[in-house]
Amino acid sequence: MVGHRGALALAPENTIAAFESGLRCGVDAVEFDVQRTADGVPIVIHDDTLDRTTNGIGRVSDQTVAAIRPLDAGSHFAPRFAGERVPSLADLLEWARPRSVGLVLELKQPAPASAVPRDDGLVTSVLELVRSNNLLDRTLTISFDHPSIAELLAQEPAARTALLTDGPALVDPLAPARAVPGTLGLHVRWPWVSVALCAGAHAAGMHVHAWGLGRPISVDAVRRLVAVGVDSLSADAPDELIALLRAEGLR
Repeated sequence: MVGHRGALALAPENTIAAFESGLRCGVDAVEFDVQRTADGVPIVIHDDTLDRTTNGIGRVSDQTVAAIRPLDAGSHFAPRFAGERVPSLADLLEWARPRSVGLVLELKQPAPASAVPRDDGLVTSVLELVRSNNLLDRTLTISFDHPSIAELLAQEPAARTALLTDGPALVDPLAPARAVPGTLGLHVRWPWVSVALCAGAHAAGMHVHAWGLGRPISVDAVRRLVAVGVDSLSADAPDELIALLRAEGLR
């Protein structure tokens, strides 16, 4: 059970407060997004701009970490979170190191059709921090940018990785994973998880994770996902999903 962006329904997403909220709910892992500032510092934020989740404006990649650190990343969610900051990846790893929670780190790259250049230094910067914090074994790195996952495995074959995909159903549901040897699984938007996908992944020694469950969480959807053989789920409201799984005798 993975808390999406920490626990974005309970606290401002991708902040230490959100990760603490997920931990209190009893998640097995927290998921978060990483991209770099103009001066090459990996920070934890989802959008390519600061506008939605902070009181700043502009593209993340155009701002230095010194400009981003003072921003308020909590007031937009609720007044009691005023002053919550955008954590650097180093901040998050420092928080995680003495705890046992798993880490699901999403590498964020610009969409290929956008006018924004790809960050060719992201993988190396992230890997250096994860290694230096001795968290390689506890970190599962994922991305929609599959070349970033291939690059990570080339630099560190022991890295734990999975491929993000939005669907749809494919003739060969494992085609993305077959293109990146060494990856451990597929993280698929939940409506596209199927019996064939789960069976094929398990036969190949890989896992299937379902993401995108909204709020309120559909009991029927969770039952179907469990029935087809999904290995894990993520949720914006991990407290609700954990309560549902317990009520179903699945946790």
